[in-house]
Amino acid sequence: MTAHPLAVSLIEHLRGAPEIRVLEFACGAGRNTRALRAAGFDVVAIDDLTAASEAPSGGVHGAFAAAISTHGLLHGTPAIIAGHVSQIARLLAKNGMLYATFGSVRDARFGRGERIDASTFAPVEGDERGVAHGFFDRDQLRALLDPYFAIESLEERDADEIAGSWAHRERPLSGAVHWFAVATVK
Repeated sequence: MTAHPLAVSLIEHLRGAPEIRVLEFACGAGRNTRALRAAGFDVVAIDDLTAASEAPSGGVHGAFAAAISTHGLLHGTPAIIAGHVSQIARLLAKNGMLYATFGSVRDARFGRGERIDASTFAPVEGDERGVAHGFFDRDQLRALLDPYFAIESLEERDADEIAGSWAHRERPLSGAVHWFAVATVK
């Protein structure tokens, strides 16, 4: 498993800086953790189960130079995701960076499955059966990030191959679109 493109970008951005601490929110199978550690960063990885809890950053302290979340901020309602973004922002040092993916309303899964609210749907079958997914248009995502971050870049990307079959074994992704966000804490 190769690192997510956002992890690669983060490594390139911070390469050579001394004593870098990185927070990984929802570390999955560890592909990004391994790449970040191999690049010499001190990584605090929050596992997926903890990331999905009510207090995902409980017990995590520090001033992190960066945070990365390549799937943890795809899950939940916009209010839950906003709470996670707020917690991540509080853990970042001055000028700390966020590298994260968010669901796009252009994703083929938007509007399908169990409707939780106007922006949130949970698949009714497959690996992520019952897992709420929040979807955002550009303005909604900007509004979510703006209280905490200055957005450096915000780009929609096809994510079928990036997410990989290991994350969606029962039903491979088809038509997945994620926002790739890079932002600096305010």
